[in-house]
Amino acid sequence: MNSVKKILFVSTMNEDWGGSEELWCRTIPHLLKMNYNIAVCKATINFEHPEFIKLMNLDVELVDLGKYAKRSRQSITEPFKRSVQIFKSLRNTPQEKDSEDYDRTYELGLLAYLKQHEVSLAVIAQGINFDGLGYGNICLAENVPYALLAQKAAEIHWPSHIDRAAMRNVYLNAKKAYFVSKHNCHLTEEQFSIHLRNTEIVCNPVKVKRYPRAYPGTQDGFRLACVGRYFLLDKGQDILIRILSQQKWKHRPLSISFIGAGIDELGLKELAKFCNLENAEFLGYQQNIEDIWDNFHALILPSRFEGSPLALLEAMACGRTAIASNAGGISELICDGHTGFLGEPTVKSFDEAMERAWDRRHDWKQMGSDACDFLQEKVPPLPELKFAQSLDSLCNEKLISVIIPTYNRAAMVEKAITSVLAQTYPFVQIIVADDGSTDETSAICDKYPQVNYLKLAHGGQAHARNEGLKFARGEFIASLDSDDTWEPQFLERCFEIIGKNELDFVFTNWMEKNETNENIERFSMCKVLKDVLAQNTEDTVLLDNMQLRQLYLTGCPSPSSSLLINRKSLRSNWSSEFKIADDWCLLMDMIYTRPCKAGFTQKVLWTKNRDGKNIYDGKDRMEVMRDLWVHDMSKLFSRFKAKFTKEETERIKLTLSRNYLQHSYYELRMKKRLKSSIKYSFLSFLANKKAGSFAFLSVIRKIKNFKKRSFQFN
Repeated sequence: MNSVKKILFVSTMNEDWGGSEELWCRTIPHLLKMNYNIAVCKATINFEHPEFIKLMNLDVELVDLGKYAKRSRQSITEPFKRSVQIFKSLRNTPQEKDSEDYDRTYELGLLAYLKQHEVSLAVIAQGINFDGLGYGNICLAENVPYALLAQKAAEIHWPSHIDRAAMRNVYLNAKKAYFVSKHNCHLTEEQFSIHLRNTEIVCNPVKVKRYPRAYPGTQDGFRLACVGRYFLLDKGQDILIRILSQQKWKHRPLSISFIGAGIDELGLKELAKFCNLENAEFLGYQQNIEDIWDNFHALILPSRFEGSPLALLEAMACGRTAIASNAGGISELICDGHTGFLGEPTVKSFDEAMERAWDRRHDWKQMGSDACDFLQEKVPPLPELKFAQSLDSLCNEKLISVIIPTYNRAAMVEKAITSVLAQTYPFVQIIVADDGSTDETSAICDKYPQVNYLKLAHGGQAHARNEGLKFARGEFIASLDSDDTWEPQFLERCFEIIGKNELDFVFTNWMEKNETNENIERFSMCKVLKDVLAQNTEDTVLLDNMQLRQLYLTGCPSPSSSLLINRKSLRSNWSSEFKIADDWCLLMDMIYTRPCKAGFTQKVLWTKNRDGKNIYDGKDRMEVMRDLWVHDMSKLFSRFKAKFTKEETERIKLTLSRNYLQHSYYELRMKKRLKSSIKYSFLSFLANKKAGSFAFLSVIRKIKNFKKRSFQFN
């Protein structure tokens, strides 16, 4: 298997190239030096564009999704067809179902690519903060780890109510959500009504060297550059034209040059002509940034919506002040009145900001120098390197899927959920597997958008865990019973132990809180751990395969809620044939079928809360013994007897014999069931003749002490 990891950048931009492409593009050379393979996907790719030519020269794989989808359709396999159906079920909205024109070609192109290539991480580079929905759903359907990068969020651009719910799920399942400004991060949380804990603010690249350029003379007046795409909805050049049409600006020694290209070029030129502007010109796209700032005194940027505009970063790096709107992350870069001037993107407010700037026009040179200093302090020298390092770290971070099986535990499941949300380990997928509850469990889960809620038909706890496992995307699996809660460090500490020592599973000590709120520390009561604990006083104890075979042969010291399991170490699912010991069987499958390593910490990191409804609660102690130590243990013996050594076989048979004997006494003394008592005595004899003989003689003695009429024959 190829050990070289691949990072796939998926751009949502429809045009050939734009400012939103610069960050991920400039990150690629750094990732190549880290020995990653890189691929770039777009709906359509202009292979003659200079930037894509540069990428091809770096041996970056370029994928035109439209063309890729058409090629893949010619050789669609059954698994591919099934994936398409899964994807469509994720993406369909009522509007799309009624429309035959909705084109999923590009998204299906990505699906086909992921079917044919192993990808360590997909980075979905969005223009606005929700246009990666389709690509995110593809990654979810194919269980491909992904991150989101959003360049813009806008107060007036809200996703539809259906896409909003779907995109919220995409954000919550992303390994990380990157934003180029705090403003856009906070606005995204508001738009999707979620608190994202997997976010990181990254800076856009600064494409010029950072030092103040020579300041142009002002004898012929002051020259402002409005640098940005000709796209009125975002960049707001029309606001500036309306302001310049006022007589006061027409008569001042001031000129403005619009620099850029875009779909609104004709409209802007016609508006300027309509407003009789004589102090404005359109210079089109300019390649050399430094040449711009050799000839202009300041940047003017009336944007309605922004992320972290490259034009502003470049102007500051060249020692130029800016008059800009308070949009996106601009206010995070400009100190109003010190390094620039801020106004709202309206004619009135922006005109006032321009007036303040005009009154201080002789301070622009010093303010530009201060802006350059501010940029040096606040923006890393190479933001793209920092982004590459974050992606590298992300590729090596592991996702933990937490399955919470529950059945009519609405009163307790919320505490279990919040204990997972409070974990200090950041990369967690939460799955509540509802085993056919008829209470308010669904409503409780609806309060937490971070939860993946699975409504299932009633099938038992093992069935619920297994359905959750099907949905799990993590490389590590944990299962928290809905009446249990974890300490905040549970996952972090378990992951530290399992990762550092390359273990198959790890478990922790726990506290049991009974109906009278008494706390009982469980390791001190665990008989199978007695010898191990006596020999180890340190917090972390490691166990080799031989120790595990001895430990788990006659008992299970690690209930499901105590475990973190390396998914690749699993050899089976939770088995529904057991009444209680499905977790015990799961671990024995790992321990007795291949060399296995595990460990535990003696630190108490979770609590079992007894409410009378647990699988143990409300049952007589001997009934629990019958289910666990008689029924389940006998099934374990039958399942694994071919894996046991001779010594292990004799040991478990002796244990079973004693368990049968004890239950025989129980059936006779407490239930007065002679026939049942004799049956378990006979089973005890079959398991171990010596112990069984003792059991049989004991039963005979007891029979003599009772009158025949006191027995109930079953």
